[in-house]
Amino acid sequence: MAAYTDTLGFAKGSAGFDSRGWPLSKNEVRLDFAKIIAARLAAGAVALAAADTLVVIPVAAGSLVLGGGIEILTAETVNTTGTLGLGTGSAYAAAAPINALGHTAVALAAPVFYATASTVILTLNTAAPTNAIARAYLVLVNCNSG
Repeated sequence: MAAYTDTLGFAKGSAGFDSRGWPLSKNEVRLDFAKIIAARLAAGAVALAAADTLVVIPVAAGSLVLGGGIEILTAETVNTTGTLGLGTGSAYAAAAPINALGHTAVALAAPVFYATASTVILTLNTAAPTNAIARAYLVLVNCNSG
């Protein structure tokens, strides 16, 4: 298992909040695995494999994450799943089927407060996707003063 913090083939964005100053925000990242694989190959980086992790969404300090999930926009041809979460057993989408269209998300019943800046990772559980396109997202509240 390898943990990748690079952004080869996708853009994580920044650990910020809605630019209009609203306390409620949605942070998301689009993951096109064919592009990620091509970018990793072009950069001479190690190929993705089962059990690897990708840091996909930065979270700002003072964020209360209400929930999150994965939406599969293009289904993977290989039978594989992914888990979006903290990597410590807390997951916003656990064992999400990457080979089936649709959403996998948790309800708003278990919010997580991030006192310090952090990151949410995608763990490739059973195999590395090769052609899926997914959208990982978090719904969060800015709890900072001012």
